[in-house]
Amino acid sequence: MTVTTDLDVSPNEGGTRWRFLTRPGTILRRWKAHIRRARDRPVTSRLTAVAAYAMLCTLWGSTWLAIRFGLEGAPPFLAAALRFAVAFEILVPVIAWRRSRLPRGRTEWGLVLFVGVVLFTIDYGLIYWGEANGVQSGLAAILFATFVLQTAAFAHILLPSERLTARKLVGIGVGFGGILLIFRGELGGAGLDRLLPMLAIVLSATCAAVSSVATKRWGHNIDQIPFTALTMVVGAAGLFTLSLAAGERWIAPTWPVGVLAILYLAVAGSVITFVTYWWLLKRIEATSASYIAMVTPIVALFLGFGVGSEKLDPLALAGTAITLAGIYVAVNRGLPAWVRRRKARAADPSGPGR
Repeated sequence: MTVTTDLDVSPNEGGTRWRFLTRPGTILRRWKAHIRRARDRPVTSRLTAVAAYAMLCTLWGSTWLAIRFGLEGAPPFLAAALRFAVAFEILVPVIAWRRSRLPRGRTEWGLVLFVGVVLFTIDYGLIYWGEANGVQSGLAAILFATFVLQTAAFAHILLPSERLTARKLVGIGVGFGGILLIFRGELGGAGLDRLLPMLAIVLSATCAAVSSVATKRWGHNIDQIPFTALTMVVGAAGLFTLSLAAGERWIAPTWPVGVLAILYLAVAGSVITFVTYWWLLKRIEATSASYIAMVTPIVALFLGFGVGSEKLDPLALAGTAITLAGIYVAVNRGLPAWVRRRKARAADPSGPGR
């Protein structure tokens, strides 16, 4: 016995004949498999996103120190340019092997040029210049953490689905307070003589914020691998131009520290991280993705403890807990409803749970 489910179209005898071939047992098995896939897909996607997020926090947490090593023997704009030039050369064969879809139309090519100039030329030029002119890694992490608030502000303007709520503001404020507590010692060295380098780091966070939000808004259909390669080659060209304009000496970084640092930044800090970041940005809010900037200083702190000779004091651990609590408040959409329920219960002693 057959039932009417799967459809087979066979143009025989001058017309279209419909044949139904699936048996009831097959229907049941296929239906169960469909339900199982539909049920497991969100879980798998969520776990993948969490793993990608954790990897970005770990790798980008190591780049502040790697940048300082990469500046050994090479001037700032040249060091940044070499980083992205190497990254581009790594990605080109990957694009050819995958036969990746290149950007199409004015919007996507415009986005490539915008992100290439704003993020990879101006943003990283400011970061490298700031660190080369006396801004220590911890202080740079504090200043760049303003990226979170700036991303939330730009997202509120450009992304209708991402409103800047009181919950987000409170969470961001608490998290930034934790960062200040962790790196409170670095604030003592933030004198007026370093005002311009410090301002450069804050402006770099602005560039990163507007680039992330613009990509979230207009880059949802773009393939992240060619996008990463093309924006980086645009950025490298801009940085080489800045290097020439600044009169930097084109000398090779020191071996092995300087060269290995640039290679690490090109592979782990650029190719892997940015391909993953653009992929993740399509799946979560731009503001949620920006909280990485609050976690990376914590990663850098623990890397300094594990790899270097830095010490962990109780206040730094307390700052870590405060920062993570702030991020939890910012991302927990159910928290306002929980607060309202608690207030309602407190106002009504005769209600449930009393």
